[in-house]
Parts: sequence; C-alpha cells; structure tokens
Amino acid sequence: MTTKHEPITPPTHLAQIYELLTAAYGHPAWIPDNDPLGGLVGTILSQHTSDLNSGRAYQQLVTLLPTWEAVRDAPPEQVAYAIRSGGLANVKAPRIQEALHTLTRQQQEQEDTHPLGDFLFHELKKRAPEEAWQYLRSIPGVGPKTAACVLMFNMGMPAMPVDTHVHRVSKRLGLIGANVNANQAHEVFARITPPEWVYTLHVHLIRHGRQVCHAQRPACEHCPLFIACAYAGGVSVYEERSLRSH
Repeated sequence: MTTKHEPITPPTHLAQIYELLTAAYGHPAWIPDNDPLGGLVGTILSQHTSDLNSGRAYQQLVTLLPTWEAVRDAPPEQVAYAIRSGGLANVKAPRIQEALHTLTRQQQEQEDTHPLGDFLFHELKKRAPEEAWQYLRSIPGVGPKTAACVLMFNMGMPAMPVDTHVHRVSKRLGLIGANVNANQAHEVFARITPPEWVYTLHVHLIRHGRQVCHAQRPACEHCPLFIACAYAGGVSVYEERSLRSH
C-alpha cells in the first residue's frame, strides 16, 4: 500500500507478467461501492464458505437486522441465526459484533454521530492506503487479506488482497520468493506494484489461478504466461538471480 505521492517502478518481470495478463484477459473496470463496513462484514462471512452461501448469509443478516447498529446490539444468537447459511455462524457472529463494537468505541471517543458505516468510510477516506490498511488490521478479527479486500473493492484504494490463488500463482511465476507466505506477500506486492495496476493484477491472477494455473495439474500447455513462468521453466526468478550473482 502506497500513497499517491510515491511512484513505483515495477520490476521487469512483473511488468512482463502484467502485459501478458492484460493481453489475455483485458482491463476490468474498477468500480468500488463505497461501503467499507458492508464489505468488512461480507468478507468475514465469506471465510471458509462459498460465495453463494456467504452472499445468502449477508442478505439474511441485513433483512433481519437492517442497520449495523442493530447487528451490533442484537443478541449474539440472533446474529448467528441470521447468518447460519454461511457456515461457522457461532464463530462469525461474535467476530462481526466485536468489530462493530470496536468501531463504536472509536466513534464515541471522537463524539461522531454519523451512522457507523459512514464513520468507517470517513476514517478510511482520510488516510493514505498504507495507513488505512493498518487501521483496518487493528480491528479484532481483521487480517491482511480482509483489510486489503475492503480497501480495494469498497474504497477503490490500491491494496492487493492475497488469497490462495494469488499466492500460488505468484510463487509459480516467480513474483514472490518460495518462502514468502500469504501475509508477507501483501507487503511484497505493496513495494513492487504501481497503484494503477493493483486491481487488474489481482483480478487476473485469481482468474488465471482458477482457469489455468490449478493447484493440481496446472494447464501449462495452454498458459498465456508460459514464456515468463518460473514454474514452467523449472527455476524461480529469485534462484536465477542468485546463480548469476555467484
């Protein structure tokens, strides 16, 4: 995550990957919905379940409890009942309410009287992406990927969520080192990715991981990134650099 005043020159290898991805998949429209609190709750609901189930749980929650203040103040069992279709309801319900209570305490300290969703929007809007990412991570139950998802999809800020597809494909391509875990990868991408590339790169790495670069038996023979892939070449970019330096 960077500010608009910190231009980034991407590594040559990343630039090549980005060009190949956009040639294969195009340029997706980046249209944030400006609802970070809805996005935060939705991302918590999406953990360990399908998009269909988490979407259903979200709709049931906002139908039963139409405001985030109502979700915050409801008995935990009522929230769990509303989101039961998303799985792990007894875990996710207190996690959602704890996040809402944390934001409420911050709001009260500032004597802010806006709806809770508006409060979070303005707290994020006044921060640079890196600071906004760290702020979200200070909320209980919000990890690096959840924070990045909220910033990118709901606020239109350049933060790269690293899910299992992004992590796997990035390792195989040699964009991150073999020992870099998903949490560390957020920091790596923040250093090397121009802000205007973040959304497109994220969307295309996920698409590529789902359609071509499968966890088991990747379809290398059909891969538009084959000429730039460290996995297909049998040696990582980091290993190549190490060999050349000796």
